[in-house]
Amino acid sequence: MTTTESPRKEASSVSSNDESSRGTLARVLTSQEFWTRAAAPVALAVAFVAFSIAAPNFFTAVNINGMLADAAIPILLAVGMTFAVMLAGIDLSQASTLAFASVLFGIAYGAGWGLLLSFLVAVAVGVGVGVLNGFFVGIVRIPDMISTLGTMGLMMGLSLIISRGIPEPVSDPVLRTIASDSLGPFRWNFLIVLMIVIVLHVLLTHTPLGTHLLAVGDSMDASKAMGLRVSRIKIIGYVIAGLMAGLAAVALILYVGSTQPAANTDYVLKAVAATVLGGTSLFGGRATVWGPALGALLLTVLQTGMIMIGVEAFYEQAVIGIVVLAAATLMRGRK
Repeated sequence: MTTTESPRKEASSVSSNDESSRGTLARVLTSQEFWTRAAAPVALAVAFVAFSIAAPNFFTAVNINGMLADAAIPILLAVGMTFAVMLAGIDLSQASTLAFASVLFGIAYGAGWGLLLSFLVAVAVGVGVGVLNGFFVGIVRIPDMISTLGTMGLMMGLSLIISRGIPEPVSDPVLRTIASDSLGPFRWNFLIVLMIVIVLHVLLTHTPLGTHLLAVGDSMDASKAMGLRVSRIKIIGYVIAGLMAGLAAVALILYVGSTQPAANTDYVLKAVAATVLGGTSLFGGRATVWGPALGALLLTVLQTGMIMIGVEAFYEQAVIGIVVLAAATLMRGRK
């Protein structure tokens, strides 16, 4: 009797465990939490496989290396935008800041200041615009969309006034080396951006500042009750966003070999799309750095893949819009 019942009990136990595991897996795969975190990497993997099948030359070392290099600027802007969005804000001035920083970089380099000082000028422009945005949002308390829209117009106007709208060639051997040379399979510009992403990830997840940024984005009232200096923290968030725009200006110059005084507003759309796709809550208080970086890489893969299969470039904006809507739908109501 005992011998007969024992295998039955074991079989019943195994069946119960299998059902429990399947139930757990089903709950995970249908949960909003899972897709909020996994949307970017899953979509990236699907897009990569699909384009590899549709375009024979997509899955090649040369093309992959080129896509990673192309993603450097969108990644910088996306992780910068993340620090504004995690505060329940937005930075619409990124593209104009990039343009203005590139113009002043070109002027400084043309005046014989050298690469290092010119680089610091571009960084200073980004930080300065970030301070300005943070001041109006955090201290004057003007809504972030209005504040950054104003600085967007200001930076756009200044870059065109100073440059007369004419790009200035910048030819430097160090920039050419960073843009074209590789370490193993990766170009230097991508590796530098990867190191910046790692630093920002550590800042967000392993420092008190990262905790304070997320806390302010989650609830300003609760943050004030805890004794946090909300205005200062908001300024820091926008400074990081501006800093990334300044660094993106240098990345753009080494990529195209000249300054770019006309702001490309597509950069802002892609930065917001990558940020939301990467799991950053539009309501603030929830963010990662790796998610938006993967989101920016996904948008680059989509752009390259569509070109390689013969889709007209005009469709790119529509695809990005769909991505933003889909990601925002996944994030609706989440804090």
